[in-house]
Amino acid sequence: MAVFKLYDTVNAIDHIISAAETSIGRSPESDIRLLSSSVSRNHGMLKIKDNVLSYEDFGSSNGTFLNAVKVVGETALKNGDALQVGDFELKVSLEVDDDATTFNAPDDATQIAAYTPPKAAPAEPASIQAETSSADIPAMWSENAGLEQASGTIFFSEELASEASKNYREGKLGLAPIGDTARLVGLNLSIQGTIYSLDTASKNVWKIGRDQANVDICVFESSMSGLHAQLINEGPRWKIVNWMSTNGTFVNELKGLSTYLKNGDIIRMGSAEFAFELPAQQQKSETKSTTAAAKKKGFFARLFGR
Repeated sequence: MAVFKLYDTVNAIDHIISAAETSIGRSPESDIRLLSSSVSRNHGMLKIKDNVLSYEDFGSSNGTFLNAVKVVGETALKNGDALQVGDFELKVSLEVDDDATTFNAPDDATQIAAYTPPKAAPAEPASIQAETSSADIPAMWSENAGLEQASGTIFFSEELASEASKNYREGKLGLAPIGDTARLVGLNLSIQGTIYSLDTASKNVWKIGRDQANVDICVFESSMSGLHAQLINEGPRWKIVNWMSTNGTFVNELKGLSTYLKNGDIIRMGSAEFAFELPAQQQKSETKSTTAAAKKKGFFARLFGR
C-alpha cells in the first residue's frame, strides 16, 4: 500500500497524507497549516484516489507551483515532485511496501540540484482583487496587509549601499578564525563582528528576526522583521528562506524566497548584513563539487558546440 508524505523544507517536518482529502492553508481549520501571509487561508487541497495523490489550488492569491510550473486544475503528484505553496516548499515522497523513499535519506538524488522557487503570481485585476481579503496579500506586499506595520518594522530602501561587504572581503574586520562549525558573521550596524555559531549537532534550522521570544538568532534592528528568515542545513547544503519579512532577504544582493548558500555569501536582511562561512573542510568539499560541475558543463559545451 502506498504511503504519501510531504516534507516541509522550511520547518523541516514530514506530513503524513492518509485521508481522502487534506486541506492546505493559513486557516486554523486547515489540515496542514502554513503560517505565512504568502499562503491563502484556504490555499488548496490534496486528494488520494486509487493510490494516486493529486493537488488542486483553490484560487489562492499567489497560486501553487509544481516543479516551478503553476498548477491549473487538479494535478497528479509523483514521488520527487516539489510543491511550492507561498513561501513553503513541500517535497512529495511516496513509500511503497519495503521499498521506501524519503527526502530525509542522505543519498536522495533530489538533494543534489538546487531548487529555485518561482516568483509570486502577479497582482490580479482590480475586479478580482475586490473579492480577495487583504489577509491573503502575499508577503512582499505585507505593508498593505498591515502585518509588519503592527510590529513596527521600518521599511528599508534597497538603494542604501553599505561598505560592510567590501570591508569583509578585504579582511578589515579582524575576525577570529573559523572553527569546526559553520557560522554567520555580523558585518555592520550593532552586529558588526558578532559571530553566530551554527552547530548542526544540536539542530538544523535557525530562525532569524527581531522577535526575541520566537527566534534563535535575534537582531534588534528596526529594518528586520520580527520573523524574518530561516537558515536551514540539509546535510552538505545550506539555504536561507525568507519568512514573513517586510524588506525581504537578499543573497549577494539578489532577492529570493529560498536561496542555497556557498562559503562567503553575503546575506542581507533589511539593512543588516551577514557573511555565511563554512569550516575549512567543508569549503574543500564545496570546491570539489563546484569543479566537478564546471567540468561536466564544459564537457556538454564541447559536445554540443556551445
